[in-house]
Amino acid sequence: MKILIWGISCVGKTDIGKMLAKKLNYKYFDMNEIIKKKYGTIDNFHNAFSNDYDKFKEKERIALEIIKNNDNFVFTITLIYIEEIVNNIINTDAISVELIDNFESIYERIVFYDENDKPMLDSKKYRDEHKAHYIKKLKNDMTISDLEYKNIPKFNINSRKFEDVIEDLKDFLLGLSKK
Repeated sequence: MKILIWGISCVGKTDIGKMLAKKLNYKYFDMNEIIKKKYGTIDNFHNAFSNDYDKFKEKERIALEIIKNNDNFVFTITLIYIEEIVNNIINTDAISVELIDNFESIYERIVFYDENDKPMLDSKKYRDEHKAHYIKKLKNDMTISDLEYKNIPKFNINSRKFEDVIEDLKDFLLGLSKK
C-alpha cells in the first residue's frame, strides 16, 4: 500500500507517519527531509523559487517520483495550496488521508526552528508570547486546507496521543484501500 499523509503544520504528520510506517513495516518518506537533503535547509528551498507555484510544483515532482518508484511506504507531505497540484498527486495509485485535529491541540505542538532547522530551545516561550498570532495562523491554515484538500478523506486525531491513534488510522486506511 502507498500511503500519503497530508495535513497542516504541527498536526502530527511526521510523528504519526513514522509510527505507522514502523507498525506496517513500510518505508517512510518525509517531504521536509527530502527537501532539506536536496536544498540544505527549508529556507534555502523557499529562496530557490520566486513564487509559491514553483515551490508547489517541486513538491509535486518529488511526490510523484516517490509514488512511481516505491511500494509499501508512508509519505508525509507538507502543505501544497494549489488544488490542481494536490489533485495530480492524489489521483495516483496511492491512498491519501489528511490528519486533522482541533487548533488548540495543534497549537500546543508548535515548535520553532532556527536557520539551520534545529529546534529552538525557547520555542514554547516564544510561541506563548505570540499565541493570538499563531492561533489565527492555524485557523487560516485549516480554512485553506479545507478548500485545497476537500478531495482527501479526513482522519481526526481528536486531541489523542499519537500512539493512541495508530491502530485506528491503520484500520481507516485499510477501509479506504478496499473502496
